[in-house]
Amino acid sequence: MENVELTEEIKSVLEEYTRLQQQEQELKERKHALQEKLKAHLRGDAKKVWYPEIGGKRLKINYRSVSHVEYDEELLRTRLGDRYKTILELNMRKLKAELPNLGSELEPLLDRIGSPSAEKVKAAIESGVASPGDFRGAFTKTAKEYIAVATLHESEGESVD
Repeated sequence: MENVELTEEIKSVLEEYTRLQQQEQELKERKHALQEKLKAHLRGDAKKVWYPEIGGKRLKINYRSVSHVEYDEELLRTRLGDRYKTILELNMRKLKAELPNLGSELEPLLDRIGSPSAEKVKAAIESGVASPGDFRGAFTKTAKEYIAVATLHESEGESVD
């Protein structure tokens, strides 16, 4: 591609294009900052949908928070030993990676293709197979939040982004 000529027209196009890329990035950052302010405003409210009127337009604001738990699998495997399998369920990402190696039985592969499941961890603790101490320091829990802002058309009651 070294032979491609940089004409004045293409140079101008590239300058505008890169300028727009920068503006787009700045707009994304500003939008993200505004979303964070909206999340903070709605975080403690029991209502997860809000319909304020701004500038004569009815908006629909949706807010939700989803928890995500990520386990230190090697640490749990070491701590739990044979009991580790009691907290695993199939992990499709790992299963796909292991497809070439799969035989007719998945049980022996659960250590390689499974991941701890919050439900199975809870069941293992409740049944006495594991203790809460087995998991201390072996996981991180984060929350993911979402916000959506759409304009509602009064005649349709539909939202448009």
